[in-house]
Amino acid sequence: MDVDNTPTRDEELWFSDGGLVVQAEQSLFRVYGGILAARSPVFKDMLSITQPPDAETIEGCPVVRLPDRAADITVFFRAIFDSSFFEPHPYEVSFQSVLSIIRCSGKYEVGYLRRRALVHLSYDLPTTLSGYDGDNSSTNFNSFLGSPASRWIPPCIAAVQLARQVNALWVLPVAFHHLATTDKKTTQKVLDCTSFDGHPAKLSGDDQFVFLTCSLLLIRLEHDAVSFLHSADSSPKCVGGTKCSAACLKAMTRVHRYMAGIVGPVPLGLCGSAGIWPDLSKTCCAQCYGFLKAADAVARQEVWDKLPSICGLPPWPELERMKADALKC
Repeated sequence: MDVDNTPTRDEELWFSDGGLVVQAEQSLFRVYGGILAARSPVFKDMLSITQPPDAETIEGCPVVRLPDRAADITVFFRAIFDSSFFEPHPYEVSFQSVLSIIRCSGKYEVGYLRRRALVHLSYDLPTTLSGYDGDNSSTNFNSFLGSPASRWIPPCIAAVQLARQVNALWVLPVAFHHLATTDKKTTQKVLDCTSFDGHPAKLSGDDQFVFLTCSLLLIRLEHDAVSFLHSADSSPKCVGGTKCSAACLKAMTRVHRYMAGIVGPVPLGLCGSAGIWPDLSKTCCAQCYGFLKAADAVARQEVWDKLPSICGLPPWPELERMKADALKC
């Protein structure tokens, strides 16, 4: 069957008084060249070139062809010409839009959009444990998490690939952490993934190695994350005696049973996911319960602090400095 390759207008981005027609794949956009030139030095240079008398025009407008995906340019132009489309955090935007805008705004040097998109991405893939624990996302990326792995693996890999391209290394530890919690059945899906909703989503050979290494090391960190439950130490102000010791032993057993049944390593969420805290709050004295909660917080922070190194990245303070430099106006 023949495929119709006739270019078609994007009606939402076809302004009757626009002076420039842009073509990406088979989509046509009639936009304002002056606004593009003001936003992008790349377009400014492109449009400053004098056109020959026989240059192609559509409805009297010069035509510029771009090598980008039409879907990316659609999102990119909407963000430029519609101020309500891609607003700053904490407004909700789609994860697909974030990917498109980071890619195009970097290529065409639209700094304010690149920073805005990186802020959205950074809230999804934070650099602090409090940010990881909180619900600060403004995109629908986190809606993929908890869904079947076939849904959330591709966007996570797309984020890794794009972060490498634009040097947004600070998002990688949490992205790899999400991928590394997969089970044996989905590990192959991580390695085989090539795309997400038209966006490239494939781990390089080096990042496949990081993913597999991270998976192995997170398993080891699970034991570190709950080692405080194995300790004979308790609060020096304990008033529960053997009751508190028995509660701690029960909690330890419950965590180990949970670890035996889960499909992937989850060192940052073991105690909470195993559900030990409600029982401990009822059976331990207040002093021991507070002691255990504090020990858990320390253990989780130690796991968090190790995430960058097991991904082959600089420590969090250096990644945060990189983030601050990239996001500053």
